[in-house]
Amino acid sequence: MNATFRKSLLVVTSLLAVLSVVTLAAYSLRPTRAVADGGDGGSVAARLGGQEGIRAFLEQKVVPAVLADPELAPFFGHLTETPGDIEDCLARLLDHDLGGTSAKSGTTTATGHICRSSMSDVHHDMGITDHAFSRFIEITGQQALAAGVSASDVAAVAKRMETYRGSIVRSH
Repeated sequence: MNATFRKSLLVVTSLLAVLSVVTLAAYSLRPTRAVADGGDGGSVAARLGGQEGIRAFLEQKVVPAVLADPELAPFFGHLTETPGDIEDCLARLLDHDLGGTSAKSGTTTATGHICRSSMSDVHHDMGITDHAFSRFIEITGQQALAAGVSASDVAAVAKRMETYRGSIVRSH
């Protein structure tokens, strides 16, 4: 190797080392998604990625699993809201209820749909049975565990969803 080549190799190697250190430092110092969303890093909502993380999970995991379930799919066949509106509103509700920063109701989705807080009004006359409600919680939990959510966070979400059972389930 000639001296010029070794000098060039040393310069390139040094630059790569510096770039690697800077990249590693920038990556390690950036806030996590939940902190960047303004959520409390200790809340369940923050650990789930805030409203955006919950929304992505609903869209990518829960909704496809629910629509693939022969017992639950029929409940989603005659909705007036878009799937995106439902995902947005439910994500905001769960984020709020699990310690996040989202408003519980009254927010407007990208399509102009206004999220409502009354579970009774939203689910009125849908005929959702106690078993169907339990199945929805079960599918959500299965999908969360498969996605790597901790068992304690899955239990916290299920516990929170249970508080809406009386407003959603209709006995006929």
